[in-house]
Amino acid sequence: MKQALDEEGSRCLLLSRQRYFNQRCCIRCCAPFSFLLNPKRQCRDCLYNVCKACRLYSKPDKAWLCCACQKSR
Repeated sequence: MKQALDEEGSRCLLLSRQRYFNQRCCIRCCAPFSFLLNPKRQCRDCLYNVCKACRLYSKPDKAWLCCACQKSR
C-alpha cells in the first residue's frame, strides 16, 4: 500500500510539472475536465485538481479529497 501511494505521488509530481496539465486534466486519471459533465475540484490535502471519479467528499472536513489522500489518511 505504501509503495503504491509513493508511486502515485511521484507520477502526480511529474505530471504537475507540465505547464497547465492540472488545469485541463485530472492529476489522478488524466481525464479531461468539462464544465457540466466532469467538473474539477481541488483536493484539500494535496491541492491538485481531480475529477468526479477520483474524489470523495469528507463530511467532517467539509471538503473534497482525492482517492490517494483518502487512502493515506
